[in-house]
Amino acid sequence: MIKSRLYNFFVDPKYRIWRHILFILSFAIISYRQITYIFRDNITTITDYRPFLVSITLMVYLSTLYVNIYYLVPRFLLGQRYRIYLAGFFFIIFIQIAYLIGMEHIVRTLFEMPYKITSYTPLVFIQLIPTSTINMMCIMGISATLLFKHQILENERMKKIEEEYIQSQLNRLKEQISPTFLSNILNRTSELTKTDSNKASDMLIRLGQLLRYQLYDCNRDRVLLSAEINFIKNYLDLEQIYCNQFEYDFTFDNNIKELLLPPLLLIPFIQNAANRTESIEKHVCLRLSLKRIENSLFFSCQSTNKALLSEVQLFAVKKRLNLMYPGNYILSMVKGKTELQLNCITE
Repeated sequence: MIKSRLYNFFVDPKYRIWRHILFILSFAIISYRQITYIFRDNITTITDYRPFLVSITLMVYLSTLYVNIYYLVPRFLLGQRYRIYLAGFFFIIFIQIAYLIGMEHIVRTLFEMPYKITSYTPLVFIQLIPTSTINMMCIMGISATLLFKHQILENERMKKIEEEYIQSQLNRLKEQISPTFLSNILNRTSELTKTDSNKASDMLIRLGQLLRYQLYDCNRDRVLLSAEINFIKNYLDLEQIYCNQFEYDFTFDNNIKELLLPPLLLIPFIQNAANRTESIEKHVCLRLSLKRIENSLFFSCQSTNKALLSEVQLFAVKKRLNLMYPGNYILSMVKGKTELQLNCITE
């Protein structure tokens, strides 16, 4: 709960005004303490002017702060130009120290107060660096916060892109159950209604189950492997009815049905064999198998059709596998045979 509130405070745009108020209050306190420390030997002399000096100091600090926030950080730090950013950072600190030296000299001269700095040499800047330690830490903390916020938003953006990519790949896989296939099945069904009404009815039932799976079940991130198996069988049965020269054999272990799998993950390999059978005159046989060994799922697709996935199809399949099973899959493809091993499968 605390982590969530802190995260929202630094990232959520609706808390932006409160973040700026926090910055202003923090530097107001720092300005007050520094003016008090610098003139601690004659603080009563400038009592009436202390609010004015604090205000001027605060304006200088806020000016350098917002230069860091709106220029140095987005332009150089987030752009990974670290040397230029460090140079700009130390220039800001130099400006603050120069202001403190100049302001103290002017005030002590006007009020005829004894000077603490006897000679103005470059060593003075080095000696005053410890007095700016709090300022440096605050600016570095703000820069680190902005970097942290940028990293979080970038991670969320990349995660969203990956999710959208996966969904687009899934939609693309759905589209691979092409209108041409549906048209062929419907034309075949129309022909069968005149000669074999029972077979036509069976085709329509299978087609309805196939479309229902695509429209509803595929909206989930994971589906039961038993549902995916039924989808594959319906698809292949329809192909078999449409093309008499195509047959298939599908074997699977009973202990895999409760496994969870991304929907339509295996169909590209199967379609690659089935969709090409129309232009092949010789008999085509497709052999599929699914088995589980410990925590791994093994898929094999072997066909007398030697066609391979196109480069575009293979790229899409590998990209989806890399997103869903990063480093946990092995894919092997040769002419006529595809083997896929998925590790770390879940139930």
